[in-house]
Amino acid sequence: MSKEEVLRIAEEKLTPFQRAISLSAATERSFTGMTTNGYAHDNKKKGTWAGAISGAPLFDSSTKYESGTGWPSFYAAIPGAVVERPDPEDLADRRRAMAMGGVRTEVIDAKSGAHLGHVFPDGPAPTYKRYCMNAGAMTFVPAR
Repeated sequence: MSKEEVLRIAEEKLTPFQRAISLSAATERSFTGMTTNGYAHDNKKKGTWAGAISGAPLFDSSTKYESGTGWPSFYAAIPGAVVERPDPEDLADRRRAMAMGGVRTEVIDAKSGAHLGHVFPDGPAPTYKRYCMNAGAMTFVPAR
């Protein structure tokens, strides 16, 4: 997706705070997140979690688990759906990053480049990853 298309869709479909999450890496307060189509962060329904801007499938509900953090957590992403990279904010402010335990790994939507959250190496088997996502950067598509 072009940057112009991403910005246009974000302006048309997202609230100011959802745009801040997706485009500026803002973070929801724990236990408060709602998807762009009104599903709570702790939704346990079967379905797919998709990018709010791209609409691309990102996570299957079968990989969602209760991490106790208050954010939607998954142990695996749909292959090729997300990109993991060192968090640019942490790289820019190493002192802050070290105070928080090191440089975090940011997770972005592979199609739109939108910020989704971070991934940590403390999740359950089989991946031992915890994709800690902002609900406001995603939509939920219930299974039929």
